[in-house]
Amino acid sequence: MLDHLLSLESQLLQPSVRGDQQKLELLLHPDFIEIGASGRMYDRAQILDELPEEAADYPVRTIENFRLRELSEGLVQVFYSIVENETQRTSIWKFEGEQWSMIYHQGTRRGS
Repeated sequence: MLDHLLSLESQLLQPSVRGDQQKLELLLHPDFIEIGASGRMYDRAQILDELPEEAADYPVRTIENFRLRELSEGLVQVFYSIVENETQRTSIWKFEGEQWSMIYHQGTRRGS
């Protein structure tokens, strides 16, 4: 499960996936919410609208210290850091209909 969810998180950092509406719709749960590192909250519609526009210029992102905890059956929270911008990330993934989709994501800048 760890490797599969790491793969899904990594896909969401790839410009080719961020620019593909159909792939994003599969990866993001219908009830998806994000709180960005800026503190701004986004719903799924906003993310589906904004990510493809920014995809071509999205910089390389490297995941480190990826780990997970199971919240309940079919509900998992992952934690990791992004090396390039020194942010801590967490996502909640839900398993429904034989596939995982992200229902929540938050990025927080690390303090100095």
